[in-house]
Amino acid sequence: MNDLIVYSHEDEEIISDSEGSEYGESSTIGTTMEEELSSELSSFSNDPAIAEVLNKNVNLADYSTVLEEQLAESEKICVEAYAGKSKSLAKLQTNIDDCDNILAGMQEMLLGFQADLSGISDEIKHLQEESMTMGVKLRNRRSAEHGVRGFLSNVVISPSLAATICNGAISTTYLAYVIELNEKHKYVSSREPPKDGTSSDIAPLDTVAGKEMRSHIEKLRLKAVEKSREYFINVISELRRAKTNVRMIQTTKLLKYKQLIKFLDDAAPDVHQEVRNIYAESMTKTIFSLFKTYQQQLAKLDSKIAGKHDLICVDEKAVKDMFSTKINMSKRSDPFSLGDRGRVLDIKEEKPIMVHIATAEKYPYEMLFRSVMKHLMDAATNEYAFTKQFFADNSREIFHQIYTKTLSLILENLENFLYNCHDAVCLLLMIRLTESNRKTMKQRNANVLDNFFDRINMLLWPRLKTIFDNNLKSLKTATPKKLGSVELHPHYISRRYAEFTSSMLTLLKAMDDGVGKKGGEVDTEASTRFGGKEMLRTDLMNLQNAMLKLLTQLSGQHSTNKNKIVFLINNLDSIVCVLQERKVDREEVAKYEERLNQQREQFVEEELRQSYSKLIAFVIQTEGIQKTDKKLELDLAVCESLVRIFSTTWKNGIEQINNNVLSYFSNFRNGMEILKQVLTQLLLYYTRFQGILKKSFKKAPPFAKELVSTNAILAEIKKYALAI
Repeated sequence: MNDLIVYSHEDEEIISDSEGSEYGESSTIGTTMEEELSSELSSFSNDPAIAEVLNKNVNLADYSTVLEEQLAESEKICVEAYAGKSKSLAKLQTNIDDCDNILAGMQEMLLGFQADLSGISDEIKHLQEESMTMGVKLRNRRSAEHGVRGFLSNVVISPSLAATICNGAISTTYLAYVIELNEKHKYVSSREPPKDGTSSDIAPLDTVAGKEMRSHIEKLRLKAVEKSREYFINVISELRRAKTNVRMIQTTKLLKYKQLIKFLDDAAPDVHQEVRNIYAESMTKTIFSLFKTYQQQLAKLDSKIAGKHDLICVDEKAVKDMFSTKINMSKRSDPFSLGDRGRVLDIKEEKPIMVHIATAEKYPYEMLFRSVMKHLMDAATNEYAFTKQFFADNSREIFHQIYTKTLSLILENLENFLYNCHDAVCLLLMIRLTESNRKTMKQRNANVLDNFFDRINMLLWPRLKTIFDNNLKSLKTATPKKLGSVELHPHYISRRYAEFTSSMLTLLKAMDDGVGKKGGEVDTEASTRFGGKEMLRTDLMNLQNAMLKLLTQLSGQHSTNKNKIVFLINNLDSIVCVLQERKVDREEVAKYEERLNQQREQFVEEELRQSYSKLIAFVIQTEGIQKTDKKLELDLAVCESLVRIFSTTWKNGIEQINNNVLSYFSNFRNGMEILKQVLTQLLLYYTRFQGILKKSFKKAPPFAKELVSTNAILAEIKKYALAI
């Protein structure tokens, strides 16, 4: 370590003694070397071997000598190893020289390639430019080819097209050629350049070829128009033949070539109009003839239910048999009863009546009306669908042109029927059928008969009003003399009135349920059409008032008040029973039940007064006095007389009441109800009588043992009134 320091000082002295050196420079260099040496010593000090030597305080001079010896030994070993590998190193050197030569040759070759590629790149650029030029030329030629080819395809007429148009028969092939010809005509007639670029920026009509070919194409179009016209006229003539399947001809021979009729509309509007008029005329005659014949045949099947004498109140002679003085029950209610006639509303979508099958049958007129309407709607739906497809925008106009005459025929026949119609049930059923038919046509998206249905309603409602007025008049002008003898049992007018009213109410309710709403909301359109419903309700109310008034007048033909009440009960009960049997709304039945109950209560009082007038009078009078004079003293003799009379006559009295009720009321159920009320009221009066006695006598009177017990009365009542 000291040697190193001495060495360092000597260096500094040598440096400081050097010529031409300045003091500052030598000082700086010495400092630098000292720093480097310190740095090296510091780095060596980190070496484990040096650190170990330093830590052992080994003499560095001695240790340096050892190291030099080791270094010399190592050098000797290295030289010997090198000498041993000299041949391999010489061979390696030879290989390295060979590689250098090869790499030099490759370098020269690559430089040659580089020079060649430079020339090729120029040639490629030249070829690319030539290719782009040729591509532009090709696109231009193809564009020109497309334009020429498109122009020629739209202008040139093929031999097969010309031959088929001139000599071919109407077929799908012919139709295809006609469509192609029409497209060519549109093309060559255009005064604007086509958008597909088939004739550049020149309008086809301005080209020489376009002008030349236009005349040829027009000639072929005229030929196609001529053949198409001839074809359609021949086919339409087949529609006039008897027993022809019109629908089949329309489908297979007309609709199949609907593009041909469109071609006529475009190429020759006057010919198209001619064909359309011929078709409309032919179908008008065919359909008119069909419905005229069908209605004439149906007219023979009319059962003619009602006549001019079929009113609620008519002369008694009108409802009696020719060979008997009894009233014919069959004439009482047939024109007024709905019965199974309402079934026509359930079968409205079924097939119409086949006349050749039903020759021996008879039907009410509403069934015949349903059949005519079913035929009409089916035919109208098919015809409208056909005209919509065949004539397109003119469909509705052509349909009305075809059906106007037929619809007028149906309305005329309906007017003739209504002139002598007296069947209100039939008219109301027809009104409901008409509204149902309107809905059916709407569901079919063929509402072309709406005006026709409106006209039917305008015929039916006034006639229905007339029939109502006639029936109302018959009630108001009826007299006991005109109606014959008035007995206790129900009068025939009650049955006729009840049937008439129940039929009207049933159909009116169905109209409210089925017509008044649409999709959960009020159908204002239907309500407007059926404004007659309110008129009908008013007429039914007037009819009810007139009927009740007439029954009151007829009851006046009886001499006793009791018989008057019995007559009213029997007739009101007859009306209620019919209304219940026909399942009329409870509210409507309740109006008559209320009046019936009032009359029953009056009968109960009348019947009891006949046998127990003194007892009833005593109870009512005494209870009235006791309300004001609670200390009223009763006449013992009077009370004893009433008790003894009742105890000896009460059983016979009940039996007599039972006999009277059975003789007065033909309806067993009504009679039992009245008997129950009478006996119940009797028991109530007697119970009240006993209450008066108990209240008036603190001690039991001498006649108390003769009082009949309530249980005894109840037991006797049960023998007659099974309902109690």
